[in-house]
Amino acid sequence: MTHRYVSLVFLLLASQLFAQENAATQRLRAQSEQFEERVIKVADNVYTAVGYSVSNVSMIVGDDGVVIVDTGMMGEAAEKTAKEFRKLSDKPVKAIVFTHGHGDHTGGAPAFLGETRPQIWAHANFGCEGRWWDAGGLTIQKVRGARQAGFKLPPEQRINNGVAPVRYPKRGGAVFASGRAALPTHFLETERQAVSVAGVEFELVSSPGETNEALFVWYPAGKVLFAGDNFYRSFPNLYAIRGTPNRNVGPWAESLRKLADNTQLR
Repeated sequence: MTHRYVSLVFLLLASQLFAQENAATQRLRAQSEQFEERVIKVADNVYTAVGYSVSNVSMIVGDDGVVIVDTGMMGEAAEKTAKEFRKLSDKPVKAIVFTHGHGDHTGGAPAFLGETRPQIWAHANFGCEGRWWDAGGLTIQKVRGARQAGFKLPPEQRINNGVAPVRYPKRGGAVFASGRAALPTHFLETERQAVSVAGVEFELVSSPGETNEALFVWYPAGKVLFAGDNFYRSFPNLYAIRGTPNRNVGPWAESLRKLADNTQLR
């Protein structure tokens, strides 16, 4: 009698767990709808590619060239994005802006370089998060990053990354496509700096949050703000489980205030 009772309880618990997993899976699959590959016209001359890479890639079309804000992660996805952008404008890339140094925003840069190297803008403290790893010759963060992103899971178990679509590197290929050719050439060294490239007037604003070297881009002509990873559809990732330094809550909150103030007052 006891054995039957225990078995019944186990079956009931198992069925409840299975139902919960089904509900969670359904929610996760529904989440994937927002990652459908498409290019969205945000404002006149401003376009954002969604779903091609882990992070969004944006383009501002100027008089004789374009400005790219963030570049995605892997080469194949970045090349696909660049191809879609060329359908909208065949003007050369005159500038690239990195909102911060994470590889999912910088890794696809080679796809946008062209024959003439563009200006590549970033915060003066660009790459600070990984600098101490490199200084110590440590590589474990790459393994932990692969675990966090689910690269080792079979496709049927990896639906999406919650706030981003699933993207696997090619077999034997590098996760990030960028190298030394895609390192920044120009730096934000003050709180705010106006930049003019290819007839595009925009501002770079220091905004520590997701990383200490984060910045946002304000394009006043279109009233468009590119927030990078300081704002996304999730509770802020205050500590990445791959083992990055914790993100300071105070400066992040202040950066969010600056994001809001910038759009309201301008």
